[in-house]
Amino acid sequence: MAKAKSGITCVLPAALPTMAFGSGGIEAGPAEQSVGDAVTLSGSTTAYAGVNPKTTNGDDGVEYDSIIVGVGSADPGVLSLPVGKITVDKPIVTNWHTSAADAVPFSGTDQ
Repeated sequence: MAKAKSGITCVLPAALPTMAFGSGGIEAGPAEQSVGDAVTLSGSTTAYAGVNPKTTNGDDGVEYDSIIVGVGSADPGVLSLPVGKITVDKPIVTNWHTSAADAVPFSGTDQ
Protein backbone atom coordinates (compact mmCIF):
# COMPACT_ATOMS: atom_id res chain seq x y z
CA MET A 1 0.00 0.00 0.00
CA ALA A 2 1.33 3.45 -0.88
CA LYS A 3 -0.12 6.78 0.19
CA ALA A 4 1.21 10.34 -0.06
CA LYS A 5 1.80 12.34 3.09
CA SER A 6 -0.64 15.16 3.77
CA GLY A 7 -0.04 18.09 1.42
CA ILE A 8 2.21 16.07 -0.92
CA THR A 9 1.40 14.88 -4.44
CA CYS A 10 3.53 12.20 -6.06
CA VAL A 11 3.25 9.89 -9.05
CA LEU A 12 3.91 6.16 -8.99
CA PRO A 13 5.42 5.24 -12.35
CA ALA A 14 3.71 3.13 -15.00
CA ALA A 15 5.98 0.26 -14.01
CA LEU A 16 5.89 -2.77 -11.76
CA PRO A 17 6.93 -2.10 -8.19
CA THR A 18 10.14 -3.83 -7.16
CA MET A 19 9.50 -6.78 -4.87
CA ALA A 20 12.46 -8.99 -3.99
CA PHE A 21 13.13 -11.43 -1.20
CA GLY A 22 16.16 -11.73 1.07
CA SER A 23 19.73 -10.72 0.38
CA GLY A 24 19.76 -13.04 -2.64
CA GLY A 25 17.26 -10.73 -4.30
CA ILE A 26 14.82 -13.24 -5.79
CA GLU A 27 12.74 -10.66 -7.66
CA ALA A 28 9.03 -11.07 -8.32
CA GLY A 29 8.01 -11.24 -11.97
CA PRO A 30 4.93 -9.65 -13.50
CA ALA A 31 1.51 -11.02 -12.54
CA GLU A 32 -0.21 -9.07 -15.31
CA GLN A 33 0.40 -9.06 -19.06
CA SER A 34 1.05 -5.33 -19.36
CA VAL A 35 2.17 -2.47 -17.17
CA GLY A 36 -0.63 -0.34 -15.74
CA ASP A 37 -1.03 3.42 -15.86
CA ALA A 38 0.88 5.78 -13.60
CA VAL A 39 -1.00 6.50 -10.35
CA THR A 40 -1.08 10.00 -8.86
CA LEU A 41 -1.19 10.00 -5.08
CA SER A 42 -2.57 12.97 -3.18
CA GLY A 43 -5.20 13.53 -0.53
CA SER A 44 -6.87 10.24 0.36
CA THR A 45 -5.79 8.33 -2.79
CA THR A 46 -4.11 5.03 -1.95
CA ALA A 47 -2.35 2.70 -4.37
CA TYR A 48 -2.00 -1.04 -3.88
CA ALA A 49 0.30 -3.65 -5.36
CA GLY A 50 0.00 -7.34 -4.54
CA VAL A 51 2.69 -9.97 -4.36
CA ASN A 52 2.38 -13.76 -4.35
CA PRO A 53 5.67 -15.23 -3.08
CA LYS A 54 4.96 -18.79 -4.25
CA THR A 55 3.18 -19.63 -7.50
CA THR A 56 4.19 -23.29 -7.71
CA ASN A 57 2.38 -26.32 -6.30
CA GLY A 58 5.37 -28.24 -4.95
CA ASP A 59 7.21 -28.00 -1.66
CA ASP A 60 10.25 -26.38 -3.31
CA GLY A 61 11.35 -22.87 -2.54
CA VAL A 62 13.62 -20.83 -0.33
CA GLU A 63 12.53 -19.50 3.06
CA TYR A 64 12.96 -15.78 3.72
CA ASP A 65 11.92 -13.42 6.49
CA SER A 66 12.05 -10.07 4.68
CA ILE A 67 10.93 -8.43 1.45
CA ILE A 68 12.63 -5.58 -0.40
CA VAL A 69 10.12 -3.06 -1.78
CA GLY A 70 10.50 -0.14 -4.20
CA VAL A 71 7.92 1.88 -6.14
CA GLY A 72 9.49 0.94 -9.50
CA SER A 73 12.59 -0.62 -11.00
CA ALA A 74 14.56 2.65 -10.91
CA ASP A 75 13.67 3.49 -7.28
CA PRO A 76 16.86 4.19 -5.31
CA GLY A 77 14.91 4.32 -2.02
CA VAL A 78 13.99 0.68 -1.55
CA LEU A 79 12.91 -0.58 1.88
CA SER A 80 13.53 -3.92 3.53
CA LEU A 81 10.49 -5.02 5.52
CA PRO A 82 10.17 -8.01 7.88
CA VAL A 83 7.44 -10.46 6.79
CA GLY A 84 7.93 -13.47 9.04
CA LYS A 85 9.06 -16.73 7.51
CA ILE A 86 7.68 -17.31 4.01
CA THR A 87 8.57 -19.79 1.27
CA VAL A 88 9.46 -18.14 -2.03
CA ASP A 89 9.34 -19.91 -5.40
CA LYS A 90 8.63 -18.03 -8.65
CA PRO A 91 7.08 -14.94 -6.99
CA ILE A 92 4.84 -12.52 -8.92
CA VAL A 93 3.74 -8.91 -8.34
CA THR A 94 0.86 -6.84 -9.71
CA ASN A 95 0.97 -3.31 -11.09
CA TRP A 96 -0.10 -0.40 -8.90
CA HIS A 97 -3.91 -0.20 -8.58
CA THR A 98 -6.26 2.21 -6.83
CA SER A 99 -8.45 -0.71 -5.73
CA ALA A 100 -7.08 -3.24 -3.24
CA ALA A 101 -9.18 -5.99 -4.85
CA ASP A 102 -7.49 -5.39 -8.22
CA ALA A 103 -4.06 -5.81 -6.61
CA VAL A 104 -4.63 -9.40 -5.45
CA PRO A 105 -2.27 -11.49 -7.60
CA PHE A 106 -3.54 -14.69 -9.08
CA SER A 107 -1.52 -17.87 -8.69
CA GLY A 108 0.51 -17.62 -11.89
CA THR A 109 1.07 -20.04 -14.76
CA ASP A 110 2.70 -22.96 -12.98
CA GLN A 111 -0.54 -24.36 -11.58
